[in-house]
Amino acid sequence: MNITPLPNVCKSMPGVFRVEKDATINYSQELKATAEMLSDYLEEATGHRPERSPHAPINLTLDFSLDDEQYQLFIDQQNIHLAARTDRGAFYGLQSLKQLMTIADGCVSFACGVIDDRPRFPYRGVMLDVARHFFPKEEVLRLIELIAFHKFNFLHLHLSDDQGWRVEIASGPLLTEIGSSRRATYSRRKGYSGPHRGYYTQAELKEIVAHARRHHIEVIPEIDMPGHMNALIAAHPDLSCLRAPIGVRCDFGISPITLCPGCAEVYPLLSEIIRELVDIFDGPYFHLGGDEAPKKHWKKCPRCQKAIRDHDLKNEKELQAHFLNYFAELLRTYGKTPIIWNDGVTETIDPDAILQHWKFFTRKKTIREINSGRKAIISDYFHLYLDLPYAAIPLRKTYSFDPLFHGIKYPDNVLGIEATLWTEWISDRQKADFHLFPRLSAAAEVAWTERENKSYDDFISRLTHLYDHYRKMNIGYAEGRENYPNLPARLIGLFSWFKDEDWEMHRKKRKTKQPENDGR
Repeated sequence: MNITPLPNVCKSMPGVFRVEKDATINYSQELKATAEMLSDYLEEATGHRPERSPHAPINLTLDFSLDDEQYQLFIDQQNIHLAARTDRGAFYGLQSLKQLMTIADGCVSFACGVIDDRPRFPYRGVMLDVARHFFPKEEVLRLIELIAFHKFNFLHLHLSDDQGWRVEIASGPLLTEIGSSRRATYSRRKGYSGPHRGYYTQAELKEIVAHARRHHIEVIPEIDMPGHMNALIAAHPDLSCLRAPIGVRCDFGISPITLCPGCAEVYPLLSEIIRELVDIFDGPYFHLGGDEAPKKHWKKCPRCQKAIRDHDLKNEKELQAHFLNYFAELLRTYGKTPIIWNDGVTETIDPDAILQHWKFFTRKKTIREINSGRKAIISDYFHLYLDLPYAAIPLRKTYSFDPLFHGIKYPDNVLGIEATLWTEWISDRQKADFHLFPRLSAAAEVAWTERENKSYDDFISRLTHLYDHYRKMNIGYAEGRENYPNLPARLIGLFSWFKDEDWEMHRKKRKTKQPENDGR
């Protein structure tokens, strides 16, 4: 069936269900939200909104024998029957139903078939870095709708980094007054450009969270600490080991300047930031970052060295664990589970903290953590870092990825996957679309479809149909990326990416095909 991600049990049947102009709908009250969305969709397609009727041909019913995210869909020439235990399950059924719809000669129809479907993994995430380049609220709302269409259920927002602080904190106005704006941005093609600024008000974040909730997506905030903190330090320079003024960083890479974990004033400021954010983000998780924190200055810092002695720690690595554990414990008081990038997870890190695997050449360590009982989310650099060029991560490479690494003894400790979009070199929607799609559809199938049901050839055969939907949603997807390039082609592609030529060619080609519009 032409559905992506592929349902785990599905069978096509001959014929179609035609939506008549006087079509009606019936639904269990618990599934009202999804039924209203389906009615909106049919009204947009036909010009007629189905009325509710007890004898309707379109039915959404509760079935308590199903799992929370499971749905069953039966379509014959007389009826559409969608069953689910929860509105979340019904919502996923609606996403499949959308892909079965055809409009021809003014007639709306759905391909007949039977589906019994549920996800492989409970965690299916997408990360958007809004710190390196800011994406306005409207772009985040649009992304929520697009990832919901692919049955993702978590959106991770990277809200702070060296290059920008992107969230209003009422108790810390300097964070946005100073930290949300940088004087320039480095790009590979043009060198340094003009200033870049932006942040979300708390009201905007609440709107994002509410929109995500309507699409059965939880939003996870990330405040990366103690590294990647130059924007905060620009506003509060005494909080670094150097205690010297710095600006919000204009170029990229790993800064040697971090927060000072031996500075007592760091802890109440970050605690207040967390307190304000947990009131906005009502999901179960909060991301503490923890990655790429150089300790060069810690070794020479009197405050850090005193903290190591006072807390009977062995070294700077244990000092970082002590720092992160402080905030992990704080999050526990708010009912939140912390997530930490895997290079920040050491032997003394809170055992309940979730490891997010990303770093190359660290699989063995991640496997040991998983086998020791730690929960993990997999964001493998060489498969799920979608800001990298197609030459480095071809579509087939993402599709073929299996997050259950060889050697994992307890697969239930792998919660799922998260595809990431870092934005050092991605400044707008058009370029984000180019990098995300269609690779995000491949990642969706990794997260949703059981491995034994997957086939790359079958996936490719469904892409033509999926691209029709992408065009309707004005997604500027990368065309012609289905074949796995040979080594010379990949090397040329890497060179083109470095010079931004692959993007420029796509942009010019797309510009001649269709005008841009809002896409929502």
